[in-house]
Amino acid sequence: MSFKKFCPKCGKETDKLVGNECLDCFLKKTKLFTIKSQKILVCKHCNKAIIKGHWEDLSENLIEGEVASKVKLNTDFNLEDYKVLVELQKMGADEYEALVKIKGFISGNLLEQEKIVWVSLKGTLCDSCMKLDAEYREAIIQLRGKDKEESEQMLKITLDLLNKEKAKDSLSGTSKIVELKTGFDLWIGSKKAAVKVSRYVAKLYSVKLKVSSKLIGEEKSGKRKYRFTFCVKL
Repeated sequence: MSFKKFCPKCGKETDKLVGNECLDCFLKKTKLFTIKSQKILVCKHCNKAIIKGHWEDLSENLIEGEVASKVKLNTDFNLEDYKVLVELQKMGADEYEALVKIKGFISGNLLEQEKIVWVSLKGTLCDSCMKLDAEYREAIIQLRGKDKEESEQMLKITLDLLNKEKAKDSLSGTSKIVELKTGFDLWIGSKKAAVKVSRYVAKLYSVKLKVSSKLIGEEKSGKRKYRFTFCVKL
């Protein structure tokens, strides 16, 4: 003969109890987790977000992961085999509503609880874009076409290539573009990007790349610092 089990609090008949309460009564008085609304800093220029000290490309998957990482479980209970689920709803240009769900087991019973928090995106500048804003450059690419139209075409090609490099390294952008009668000078934050792009453009136009350097100072270690110029002249 089997005896029926009842929740002593609400009188509900159930076989699923946590302690001496049914799951509904347990969850009404218990928080399985806590989480606060979040603020994420996003670079206004390159649209990268700072996550755990690193600048990464902003995406909803990135936001969901960051929100999930901020969940704090209630240590009064041993929640086993739990999962954290985050669903985002865009509420404006820089704000999301995040539905955070926790699913897990206590005493063999599957429990689920959810909470809504807000995620705000706050504009700032990443270190690389801050340098470019201050006209930082490690190298200069000089573009010299036979006429203005050709120089402008070279500029378009070069900027397209730099934008592709910038997706990998924000310093690959231009901090300044100087228009001259003879063409354009591009101030580039990354020497590595300047080398790669100028070589490609020179090869595209079948001309020799001219390279020069200028001593601009010394590092604390005593190592000399140079600024390089890469000239593509038709």
